[in-house]
Amino acid sequence: MNKSFKYIISPEISEFRKFSPKLKIGVLASGKGTNFQELINLSEKGALDIEIKVLVTNKDDAGCIKRAEKVQIPFKIIKDKDFPQKELFELEIINTLINHEVELVVMAGWMKIVTPFFINKFKKKIINIHPSLLPAYKGGSAIKDSILNGSKITGCSVHYVEEEVDSGSLIMQAALSILSEDNIETLSKKIQILEHKILPHSISHAGFSIRSNFMESY
Repeated sequence: MNKSFKYIISPEISEFRKFSPKLKIGVLASGKGTNFQELINLSEKGALDIEIKVLVTNKDDAGCIKRAEKVQIPFKIIKDKDFPQKELFELEIINTLINHEVELVVMAGWMKIVTPFFINKFKKKIINIHPSLLPAYKGGSAIKDSILNGSKITGCSVHYVEEEVDSGSLIMQAALSILSEDNIETLSKKIQILEHKILPHSISHAGFSIRSNFMESY
């Protein structure tokens, strides 16, 4: 795949915010963890002032686990099938995040819908990345749907998590054209490249908002 494709990002990317002490984040991921890896890389280089306190995944074989192990980031596998009620499943995740003193929850390929119970525990402190230009193509098959519907433009969005699936205030979006030769695989790879660009900056933005609100409360 040719990685030199045209795209636009809005708002325009600027410098990362500085955090002292570093912003404490928890990452929720269900898959390979490429966005998670990007955050690890930026943290290790000192480019993004974050401390990844914990990774939570709901799959034993999720690729993100090996990425966490490699750099000794604490991780916990929490599977909904192990709990009689979804609220208990989410409570285990909530307690894990709280115990690790997480300030911002980052959903990076988290393939579970969260309930108001979870959202209200971290109000305005949960962000999610989604592979479409929201509010278009919500749900788990966004890239496939954009191609099947003949869309000419798509992209990815980072937003605050609210009760409605793939809703909430937008933080940043990246857009690109869907070419006639694109398929799910090629388009997915392009969108993934853009996700790696906008998620770190969205974390920086959300973290600044959290820290600012904290200071204003005093």
